[in-house]
Amino acid sequence: MKPAPDRAAGRQLDRRKRARQEPSWRRRAALVACGVAAGVVMASCGGSGASDTSHPTTTRAKSTTTTSIPVTSTTLNPTSAAVLSAYRASWAAFEQALTTANPSDPELAATMVDPQLQSVKANLFADKRAGMVGRGTTTLHPKITALSATTATVVDCAYSRAELLYATTGKPVPPVTPPENDGVRATLVLSGSTWRVSKQTVTEGTCAPGS
Repeated sequence: MKPAPDRAAGRQLDRRKRARQEPSWRRRAALVACGVAAGVVMASCGGSGASDTSHPTTTRAKSTTTTSIPVTSTTLNPTSAAVLSAYRASWAAFEQALTTANPSDPELAATMVDPQLQSVKANLFADKRAGMVGRGTTTLHPKITALSATTATVVDCAYSRAELLYATTGKPVPPVTPPENDGVRATLVLSGSTWRVSKQTVTEGTCAPGS
């Protein structure tokens, strides 16, 4: 079973999705998955499948012009670099929190905002109550598809090796699934001077490797 940053509000998400963070950064998916149930997705990614590892509420930015930006090594500017760094940081925070199923990990709030933050925390709390933790990593290949002054959209084909385990025995939580490539779509917002993930969805096994 895989862990993940995002989950739909009011819906009990299956354990596999929770292990990936959305994210949705995958669990849940964020994650998060991710979520992965979060990257992990692990999923608290997010969803990140089509597991929606995030709360369905959308954060609305002020009216601004949004530009589609295919990011490459030659076009990456400081803002784009900050967005991608924030996306990766949210996945790292989720994976770290999932190792002990700790919904109070300060890195979650440092890298996410509601509704993603609440979704990930709720899933981690559910894992903790069920005696489950996560292990494994998610390899990210993020690309920015839209960027404005206050919001950004990132898509990814994340390779998830994450899984949920029973904390007391270390045995995998069934169903045990092999590593797979999961599609991730994350929304980031500029919170103060920091980019944070506000929503993340993960679609399991639906993208080409490295895309």
